[in-house]
Amino acid sequence: MAFATLPRHRRSHATGATCKNSCEGGGLLLPIRARFAARRLGSPRYYRRVSRVVASPLRFYALLLLKLWPGVHQRPVALRLKDGKTVCIREFWPLYLFDEIFVNHCYELPAVMQGAPFDLVIDVGANIGLFTLRSKQLWPDATVIALEPHPENFRHLEEHIAMNGLTDVHARAVGIADKCGCFELYLSPRNIGGHSMYKMDDTFDSISVPTTTLADLLAETNVEGKRILLKVDCEGCEYPLLTGLT
Repeated sequence: MAFATLPRHRRSHATGATCKNSCEGGGLLLPIRARFAARRLGSPRYYRRVSRVVASPLRFYALLLLKLWPGVHQRPVALRLKDGKTVCIREFWPLYLFDEIFVNHCYELPAVMQGAPFDLVIDVGANIGLFTLRSKQLWPDATVIALEPHPENFRHLEEHIAMNGLTDVHARAVGIADKCGCFELYLSPRNIGGHSMYKMDDTFDSISVPTTTLADLLAETNVEGKRILLKVDCEGCEYPLLTGLT
């Protein structure tokens, strides 16, 4: 089984916070967006990289500008990829995730890709389904199990599966923890990828979500003889998740 998680420099495992959350919590929401956009708008090298992924790089850049100011442009916009697949951009943070997954290939580490092609991909913390979509691009014959406990993110995950006609993809509205039951999911007020089972300084609301363990998930899935990729991005909860295997 291969394991991929986000690079260590993006995450604080002790608090479950990401740089996105900590900067926003300090009132720097617009500056971090502006820096992200400026570094990409002014880079010919980045333009070439985006051109290899999206059908219209200019549309991608237009979306960066449209979604830069929170709440100004709230209408969802379709971003078509080179292979005809579509990503629905509702706000800024899906562009951030798109950049990580499709442009910078943050999960496609050499140590991970040595195990490819994979027969089964388990996407823990699937969010709106961007890595699920990327997985089917890389390994069209793979089965993907996409797990996302947040209701709104899960709805958008299902939309991405449907609009792209993805087959053999199974979405479940459930979180992975060290035991079955329920846990409190603390909601980031500004970042769709920042919800966590750990309470952070800028989180006030929470919801109860169902959980299962990784061991139970594997037990009910036909994994014998399969090459499996386990992708985990659950905002600092990776360690308790993996203890469910012991």
